[in-house]
Amino acid sequence: MNKFMNKSFKNIQLFKFYNYPNNFNMNKLFYFLLMLMTLIPIISIFLTNFIHLWVLMEINTIILISTMSIYIKKFKSTLNFFIIQSFSSLILIFLLMMKNNIINELSNLTINFMLMMAFSMKLGLFPFHFWPPMINMNINWILILIMSTSQKFIPLIIFNLFINQIMNNQIMYMILMISILSSLMSTIMNIYEMNLKKIMTLSSTNHLSWMIMIIMFDSSLFLMYFFTYTLSMIFISLIFNKFNITSINSLLKIQLFNFKKINFLISMNLLIISALPPFFTFIMKINLMKILIEDSSTLSSFLLTMMSILTLIFYMNIIIKMNMLNLMKIKFYKFNMFNMKFNFMSLIIISILSLTFLFHILYMS
Repeated sequence: MNKFMNKSFKNIQLFKFYNYPNNFNMNKLFYFLLMLMTLIPIISIFLTNFIHLWVLMEINTIILISTMSIYIKKFKSTLNFFIIQSFSSLILIFLLMMKNNIINELSNLTINFMLMMAFSMKLGLFPFHFWPPMINMNINWILILIMSTSQKFIPLIIFNLFINQIMNNQIMYMILMISILSSLMSTIMNIYEMNLKKIMTLSSTNHLSWMIMIIMFDSSLFLMYFFTYTLSMIFISLIFNKFNITSINSLLKIQLFNFKKINFLISMNLLIISALPPFFTFIMKINLMKILIEDSSTLSSFLLTMMSILTLIFYMNIIIKMNMLNLMKIKFYKFNMFNMKFNFMSLIIISILSLTFLFHILYMS
C-alpha cells in the first residue's frame, strides 16, 4: 500500500512539474513575448506586400493569445478575442485576394464595403466597438497597452496600403462615417464611467478614429501620431500596473503615498492624450482639420472637433480625481493659493500664445 502511495505521489509530482514548472521563470517568458510583440510591428513598416503583412499580423495575434492564455485567468476573454480576430483575419485575406478578380463596379463597391467592415472588426471600430472594452476589462495593464498599440499597428499599415491603391469618394465617405461614429460612440460610452481600463480602451478607440482619418491624407503624420500616443500609453500603463489601479477612485493611492512627481507625469501624459494645446497631438489634429477644410469637408471637421472637445470631459475627470487631496490641502492651507493661481494663469497664457503661433503658421502656409 505504501509503495502504491509513493508511486502515485511521484506521478502527481511529475504531473505538476511538466504542467506547472516551478523552476521556470515565468517573468522571463512574459518579457520575451512582449519583446516579440514589439519587434514584429517594427518589421512591418518595411513591408509592402499584403500577404507578408497578413502573416506577421497573425503571428503577432497568436503570440498575444498565447500570452493571454498563460497569464490571464479569464478563459472566456481569451476565447472571445481568438474568435473575433480569427474571423476578421479570414474575411480580410479572402476579400483582399478576391478583389483582384472583380471587374463589375457594383461588386467592387460591395467588396470595398465588406473590407471596411472587416477592418472595423479587426480594429474595434464602429459598428464593432463593443468588443475591446469587454475583453480589456479582464486583462492587466500591460496587455491593454499591447492591445491598444502593437496589436493595432499592422492592421493600420495594411489599411494604409489598401487606401493608397483604391482611394475614391465612396471609400472616403465610408471612412468618414466610421471615424465620426466611432468617436461618438466611444464618447457616449465613457459618460459616467468609473473603470479606468474601460475608459482608456474607449480612449484608444477614439484616437483610432482620428488615425484612420490621418492615414487617408498623410502617412508620416500618422506614424508621428501613433508614436506619440504609444509613448504616453506606455508610461500610464506601467504606472497603473505598478499601483494596481483599476478605477478612478483608486487614483487616490498615488496621493496617499505622496508621489508628487508621478502624479504630475500622469497628468501631463493624460493631457497629451487629450490633445490639449500646446501638445504635439493637438498640432496633428489641427493639421487634419486644415486638410479636411481645404477638401470641403467642413461638416466632418466640425463633428470630429466636437467629439474631441467632449472627450476632454473624462480626461479632466481623471486628473481632478487624482489631484483631489491637493485641492483639499489648498482649501485648508491658503499659503499655497498663490502658487495654484500662478500656475493656472501661466498655463492659460502658454496655451493662448501657442494657439496664436500655431494658427499663424497654418494661415501663412
